[in-house]
Amino acid sequence: MEERTRKGLHISPVDSAELSYKTKLALIDFIRGYETDRPFKLPSEDQLAQRLGVSRNALRDVLASLEEMGLVTRQRSKGTLANPKVARECRMDTDPGLIRMITRMGCQPRYEVTSLRFVEDKDSGLEQNSDSYLEVGKLFYAGDTPVAFANDHVEGKIAAGHREQFEVLREENCFFFLKECCGVSVAYSMSTFDVMQADEALQKLFHVGPEELFLVMDDIVYSRDLEIVCHAVSYYRKGYLPLKVLRKGW
Repeated sequence: MEERTRKGLHISPVDSAELSYKTKLALIDFIRGYETDRPFKLPSEDQLAQRLGVSRNALRDVLASLEEMGLVTRQRSKGTLANPKVARECRMDTDPGLIRMITRMGCQPRYEVTSLRFVEDKDSGLEQNSDSYLEVGKLFYAGDTPVAFANDHVEGKIAAGHREQFEVLREENCFFFLKECCGVSVAYSMSTFDVMQADEALQKLFHVGPEELFLVMDDIVYSRDLEIVCHAVSYYRKGYLPLKVLRKGW
């Protein structure tokens, strides 16, 4: 059964499997679903824990994680404040993040898989002893206009044992594949930003000339064991997407 909050929002209870992960996703969806962009106060820890079907200790761990992500702040005198604007508009994961972004622009989002193949070759962004990778390329559209391209390389030694599940990546992103298919949880990624004119490959993908500008985000993705598990490069066509980066105070 779904529990409802004061303004008609609801939070779906989660089962006991992978409790922390599912609780985090449920709360992020709850924050994104708030009716305005203004920050709002979350229900008390007791109420949230009861509605989600988790212990207060499990909930506190999740709230600490959301605070680290910048989605909530916690103060003794004010409780836990959530920021739905940040939750909706900041990139937290390539595929669903782009789909949400394009939808909020008032456009119909879609994507096509341009490549899904296992490559016996080195990628300089992966570990030095890596000699293969699983390549996943997706071209994202706003209506009929191509606006972004994501090209992910999953470390070959991790992906090789899960070839029968490669097709999952036609519907899901690499983080999902790593966690659900390979049993590898992602801790964080280190991003490098640059601007470039369209090279021959981008000209062909986007049907543009060499003068077209792209924002390039190059991510080195680390597991919880602090091993590099993925090298992800995203190309965003200039002037089409409202890209935003959250910078936190320390």
